[in-house]
Amino acid sequence: MALVDYGSSSEEDDEVRGQERSISTSGQSGNKRALQAATQAPSKRTKIALPPLPSSLTNLFKDRERQPDNPERHQGRIRTRAHIDGSWPVHVYLEVNLSSELFDIVSTLTKTARKSAPTTVSLLQSIESQKDKTSMPKESESAEDAVELHISLTRPLYLQELHIGGFTSDVRDAFKKRKKFNLSFSGVQSFSNDEKTRSFLSLRVGSGHAEIENMVAEMDAIAKRYCQPTFYEDPQFHASFAWAVGGDVLTENTVKAIPELEGELGRDLRHSSVTVRRVAWKTGQKVGSVALQ
Repeated sequence: MALVDYGSSSEEDDEVRGQERSISTSGQSGNKRALQAATQAPSKRTKIALPPLPSSLTNLFKDRERQPDNPERHQGRIRTRAHIDGSWPVHVYLEVNLSSELFDIVSTLTKTARKSAPTTVSLLQSIESQKDKTSMPKESESAEDAVELHISLTRPLYLQELHIGGFTSDVRDAFKKRKKFNLSFSGVQSFSNDEKTRSFLSLRVGSGHAEIENMVAEMDAIAKRYCQPTFYEDPQFHASFAWAVGGDVLTENTVKAIPELEGELGRDLRHSSVTVRRVAWKTGQKVGSVALQ
């Protein structure tokens, strides 16, 4: 009887271990390939479009947007100070709404001034035409459609964004209990801005000068709190009604060349008056105001 040759247990163990190693190695390779394939596979997740922001948010700071320089849009005016991030131009003034009689007087003065200075531009712009931001504002044809004139209570100021709220609050508090008052104009005078880039024809304030001087003192105190310059020494309060590019275009010679000032029109101007009812301020493109009592 032939004997059966059985392998030893140690040989069997070695063989089993060899097979395990082979299976383990091939399994690891398979796992790596599967992981690689999963990584390289394109994502099938769909992107969900977010809803648009409401206009109440997108327009929240529209009045503070920096407007690009466009001399054509502004009849040749150029910016006298470059933009500085976080700094905004501020101007505080009295609103002067003209009666129909005063409107006619100012319109006549502007037309006469154009004879010696053809580039003269009226500040009595049409309220309706200002609504169209794509075209140049037009000159108003009636007092009802004319923007108000301004009597400055400050120099041009420049405030940081974080100070604007406190500044306008201080202005409101300073004048909210003030009484409205009447003023008259004593004649026409020429002025130029600080940079001598523009010149103006203005109605010179007669009665009412003391009241305005007192209000300027209030504004000087507020300006100092924000490290801003105070008003001009020996102020000559006025409401400008026309301007031209160039500091020497509208001068006292232009005023002398308006013969109507020596006649009935000049007398009507000096005998007319307006009631000041509101103090206003402009910060960037945003306008605020407080009514006088």
